[in-house]
Amino acid sequence: MKLSWRAKQEVEEIMKNLSETDLERIGAEVDAMMDQHKINPLMTALCAFLPKHFDYPAVELVDEDDEQYEAAENFLREAMVKVAKREMAIGIYCRCHGNEEAA
Repeated sequence: MKLSWRAKQEVEEIMKNLSETDLERIGAEVDAMMDQHKINPLMTALCAFLPKHFDYPAVELVDEDDEQYEAAENFLREAMVKVAKREMAIGIYCRCHGNEEAA
């Protein structure tokens, strides 16, 4: 399904008006998803990318940096929450309008 411009605007409005209960449920769902992974995929990608631009000792220190892992965890969680909010808002939109208007 591809959303029209108008549908995207309405989905954004729905996202802004999600209830506190919805937001708590989304947070819990995202936390459960994140708990399924032992290693943050962003750190894996970062450690694969960095050697193209920096020497190994500097990259190795990034891999051992707890603050870097925490920043990656926070970034990933925020991104996942935003996508989960959009997914919920799209579901609400489709239930209200049907799929034919969203296409």
